[in-house]
Amino acid sequence: LPSLSLNPVMDKRILVVGLSCVDIINYVKSYPIEDSDSRILKQIWTVGGNATNNVIVLNQLNSYSVLFSAIPINCILITSLLAKVGVSSEHCLHRLDGELPTSTVIVNENTGSRTIMHYRGQLQEPNCEEFQLSFPDINIFSWIHFEGRNFENVIMIINYILVSRQNNEKPKISLECEKVRDFETLENAIPLVDVVFVSKDFARKKGFQNKEETVLGIQQEYGTSHAIVICPWAEQGVAARDTANGEMISVDAFVEAGPAIDTLGAGDCFIACCIHFLNEGNNLREVLVKACRITGKKVARRGLLGLDVS
Repeated sequence: LPSLSLNPVMDKRILVVGLSCVDIINYVKSYPIEDSDSRILKQIWTVGGNATNNVIVLNQLNSYSVLFSAIPINCILITSLLAKVGVSSEHCLHRLDGELPTSTVIVNENTGSRTIMHYRGQLQEPNCEEFQLSFPDINIFSWIHFEGRNFENVIMIINYILVSRQNNEKPKISLECEKVRDFETLENAIPLVDVVFVSKDFARKKGFQNKEETVLGIQQEYGTSHAIVICPWAEQGVAARDTANGEMISVDAFVEAGPAIDTLGAGDCFIACCIHFLNEGNNLREVLVKACRITGKKVARRGLLGLDVS
């Protein structure tokens, strides 16, 4: 892999670890009835995966970000689609074995809902040793974000980062808890990180009823009073608790851009915005307001490219 060196101009470099796949997105007027034949409004082939989507958004926010994921070697489709959206694959692991992960997506433009059918492709995800070989000096990063997958390896990588950074505050470590399956290993990583993003679905699986209850509950259940817990709750906005003063912050969703027509990647957009603005030193309330505004404008249009980040 190409080497990365510390550059004073790039002292806010962000590393994102997770999935790269191909998304086949079908936009429809309404969700199809089973065993029916219907036309689609538009079909797009693009890259997907939460981590890849994070980097697509971070690039538009002018963050210097690096994607670390596994992709099949000599797969022109994934590398060309990554290049098309301005994401470099040079720091990814290029696997000899394994099929390309793909997601077939149905976006209902009447409601904005997205239905995802994912094929994993049996592609081995990065392990801790490969992470260490790829990034022997983690101090070149100010932030490292983990998509909530590849759980056994992720917790090992997080522990490696904690040992490597010693008593330093950076790189900050963030973790996405989105999926609702039973992943005890992922939950074991929650107390180790600096920022936790908790999805509405994950929160409900844990028995929480709203965003504020989730923030308090996650902090209490996992002993994460040192960490910022951020819980976006779709049209209900977002809640988080400021570790500096213990203040619970709730911010309304941004709806001025119009009704939602495409929520695919909305959570990834929100997380990327939060990471960017936290990494830039904004206070937590400012971070949430800006992230909600950009995400609200994103869901009112198709796709993640050409975002209005003002």
